[in-house]
Amino acid sequence: MKYLIFLLTLVTQFSQAQSLLQNGTFDQNLDHWDNPNLTPVWVSNDGAPASGNGSIQFGDTFNNSGAIWMQSDLMPVVEGYQYIMASSYKKPSDSVTNGLWMSIYWYDEMNNYLGEYPWDQRFSINQADTWLDFDYVFENIITDATKARVVLWVLTADSGNGNSYGLFDDVIFFQDTVFVSDFD
Repeated sequence: MKYLIFLLTLVTQFSQAQSLLQNGTFDQNLDHWDNPNLTPVWVSNDGAPASGNGSIQFGDTFNNSGAIWMQSDLMPVVEGYQYIMASSYKKPSDSVTNGLWMSIYWYDEMNNYLGEYPWDQRFSINQADTWLDFDYVFENIITDATKARVVLWVLTADSGNGNSYGLFDDVIFFQDTVFVSDFD
């Protein structure tokens, strides 16, 4: 009986977990996502099957093996907890991008940047024109981090004049219900 109650408690906590991100589904618009040097495109009729029709699209034709990014608003985090990040993504067949990925930027209470972790979580882009899914579980190991933001990336091609771009949908970032310590 005790085991059943414990199990039900864990299931209830996990089911109540929700994404800390605002507008990770892009079903209505691109609010809460920004890059001051880049204007993303809201695609109203192409989204991952899980959530609806919308997605965010961004990229560049300046192909120099650089990277283009889009970042979420800051959200609160707690040091020592596990976090789960995930995204649906798609590389269109006419895109010349060499990669799509996501990472997390960490900040202190005064919004000072503390670091990036996990860094460069690359997605498989071997299936063009197909919505694929990515997820990753990690710990907030950045000392004094009280805020974070999700950063989505598109890698531009080495050369040429094609458009390096990708689509993202169903971006989530939520705190797991497990606290991690040395005692574990």
